Amino acid sequence: MGAKKNFKDGEKKKKKMSKSNGDGPDINKASKQSFKPSNDAVFKPKPQQPLQLEDDEVPDFPRGGGSSLSQQEREEIYAEVDAEFEAEQRGLKKRKKGGKRVTRKADDDFGSLFGDGITGKLPRFANKITFKKLKKNEEYDIRAHYNELRGLPSLSSFLGKNISPGMKLWGVISEVNEKDLVIGLPGGLRGLVRMPDALDPDVKSEITDIESNILPSRFHVGQLVSCIVLRLDDDKKEKGKPKIWLSLRLSLLHKGFTLDAVQEGMVLTAYVKSIEDHGYTLHFGSPSFSGFLLKNDQAVSGEIEVKIGQLLQGVVGRIDKVHKVIYLSCDLDTVSKCVTKDLKGISIDLLVPGMMVNARVQSTLENGVMLSFLTYFTGTVDLFHLQNSYPNSHWKDDYNKNKKVNARILFIDPSTRAIGLTLNSHLVHNKAPPSHVKTGDIYDNSKVVRVDKGWGLLLEIQSIPVSTPAYVSISDVAEEEVRKLEKKFKEGSHVRVRVLGFRHLEGLATGILKAGALEDPVFTHSDVKPGMVVRAKIIAVDSFGAIVQFPGGVKALCPVQHMSEFEIAKPGKKFKVGAELVFRVLGCKSKRITVTHKKTLVKSKLGILSSYADATDGLITHGWITKIEKHGCFIRFYNGVQGFAPRLVSNHLDYSFDNFLSD
Repeated sequence: MGAKKNFKDGEKKKKKMSKSNGDGPDINKASKQSFKPSNDAVFKPKPQQPLQLEDDEVPDFPRGGGSSLSQQEREEIYAEVDAEFEAEQRGLKKRKKGGKRVTRKADDDFGSLFGDGITGKLPRFANKITFKKLKKNEEYDIRAHYNELRGLPSLSSFLGKNISPGMKLWGVISEVNEKDLVIGLPGGLRGLVRMPDALDPDVKSEITDIESNILPSRFHVGQLVSCIVLRLDDDKKEKGKPKIWLSLRLSLLHKGFTLDAVQEGMVLTAYVKSIEDHGYTLHFGSPSFSGFLLKNDQAVSGEIEVKIGQLLQGVVGRIDKVHKVIYLSCDLDTVSKCVTKDLKGISIDLLVPGMMVNARVQSTLENGVMLSFLTYFTGTVDLFHLQNSYPNSHWKDDYNKNKKVNARILFIDPSTRAIGLTLNSHLVHNKAPPSHVKTGDIYDNSKVVRVDKGWGLLLEIQSIPVSTPAYVSISDVAEEEVRKLEKKFKEGSHVRVRVLGFRHLEGLATGILKAGALEDPVFTHSDVKPGMVVRAKIIAVDSFGAIVQFPGGVKALCPVQHMSEFEIAKPGKKFKVGAELVFRVLGCKSKRITVTHKKTLVKSKLGILSSYADATDGLITHGWITKIEKHGCFIRFYNGVQGFAPRLVSNHLDYSFDNFLSD
């Protein structure tokens, strides 16, 4: 190889010398004269003249001088090159026989999902949103992973930690608080939107309402919203379950939007920026153009009060490019039926969650369907977003190749170009699925629709007025471990189930079949009463106390001062994660539940004082000292009830106070 390199270097030097001496033409320089071939210039091979291949008859350099190497040296170099070429050819043949691809060294499992059009290797699983990266052959326990159903997981590397900042998601508002919004996301995940991230600064500056009324007066439960992931923070209360912080700001969602990209018939979301005499000025998140909505529009001419900062969806009716104004129509029926047109040169940055597209079935996957849409894009639909809310084991028969469907974009990951879609009939009509079940409800005659080997059961709950789909993880079907679901449960059979929770975006309930959970008196926060004795499992321990979980899934805090009768320096040594202990409920305000493990309180046979109305003369009960003063001590009872014991109530108390004060 060294001789080959020297040989090439020598020839390059000779070419440079020949150019500088004017011996040969500069072949890299473009000619300024047009080429006109003449009859003499056309090459005409001589008849019956064989092609000459012998080295001694064909000069190596027809122009620019000859080689400085001898004939013998050149023959040695040629022989070395030929040997290397033959070795490479033999290697290629062996690789072809072994069945390995030659042209693509590292072909991933996602093929067309990541920019390869529809020619790549088809994926096996639908795109999912998860936190935890699963390893091959690792057991997937849905209850252990945040007590929420994640869907049917893939053992491929893509099903790892794929939720990241910059990801765009479609969600539904499940809670509206004074300072934040709780958003139900795909896959049963939940995200939080703080007040500063719910509105663009340009719109927020126009609002004159008191701060505590801004979110409750502009957002409502069940409202579908597009959002973008800002960051992921570790949750101190639940390790391994990061908090997802989201933003509804259109300046982030519509980043890259220009007036030229907007076309008539498109569905756009906008903030109401100001209220004028004849209509409302709209803000799309971009300072380069604005919008306007007439007051006589059907969607806003009714009894609904439109406020500054409110999010509205509308169809582009007219574009005034001179004044850079987009005129919207907010007719709900038109908005729900409007399909995004196949725009030429549309990029992934212009895709927004909630867009409806015409799609075509490309293939069926093990847990969903792959669709192609808008010419350039492909996306996947998982099992819980199919057209039929109760897909049985033969669901693939409903999705033949090239079948045309209407779908809406569920999520977009710009970093991987992965796109999730939904065929859910409610979402396709731009409405959130209804909820007809409550956590803790028990249904005795629920039908088994599908058995997913190794994962769980899909049920049809007979709720009122219409039935509700529910999914039960394999870890929740029985007290004992069940290895083969298909032997224990059959499609069409009926079971007794208790509702664990509800995935608002999918309209899917999560359930449990365990006998202990069905009989457990504590299943929701409303079931918890001050003074009741409960058994709970420790799921986290910190310096401030321990987080415990009741069998039904309700969580509570055991403060460090209530871990024992005595002061504990290292809570981690007293309480071990996974241990089940007996506690007594101290209080339950809103969804904040506190419990105690003090033996005196847990084993007390005395009456419970949980309200001031229960405090009667002569009542003997247990409490705990919270503060000691020179003139007496403060005592707390259940549910926040407090009392005061003067210093001279008894000699015993007087002696105790002296000891406390001396310490």
